[in-house]
Amino acid sequence: MYNISTLVEYLRTGLSIRTWLNSERMARITTTNAWFFGFLHFLLKLFGISDSVFEITKKEQSSSNEGAKENNGKFTFNNSQIFVPGTTILLIQITALVTKLLGWQAPVRNGHRSGIGELFCCSYLVVCYWPFFKGLFGKGKYGIPLSTICKSVVLTLLFLYFCRAYQG
Repeated sequence: MYNISTLVEYLRTGLSIRTWLNSERMARITTTNAWFFGFLHFLLKLFGISDSVFEITKKEQSSSNEGAKENNGKFTFNNSQIFVPGTTILLIQITALVTKLLGWQAPVRNGHRSGIGELFCCSYLVVCYWPFFKGLFGKGKYGIPLSTICKSVVLTLLFLYFCRAYQG
């Protein structure tokens, strides 16, 4: 309901559906990546395990308008750990979609399988994490580093293992 009301609000103010979708994407990405690390940092600081370290970094800017237009809307990735949760969530959702669409899903306790709601939610999250999906296949600074992908694959496999182990 919240998503529908915000979409209506965007349309009433003259903004496009694409603008709303980009806003939704960034809200999901920010929530699962930056807020997660902010929460971990808070816990580490609360227990006296870590001190705050803040470094000012220089932002990359294109010197020509051609480069700016060519790279407009592209995410840049680096070796930062902040991309691991988002990449892991994307891999879990893709695994769930493939499992459902290929019919590999085993029935749960009462014999039911996941339905249209689960399929819709997985698809919605893949759309929200589309920049990460493109980053899986991107090269250079527009691609997710192999070390981040490997960490996310390990976390995804652990998640799937524990889901299967505690399924019933």
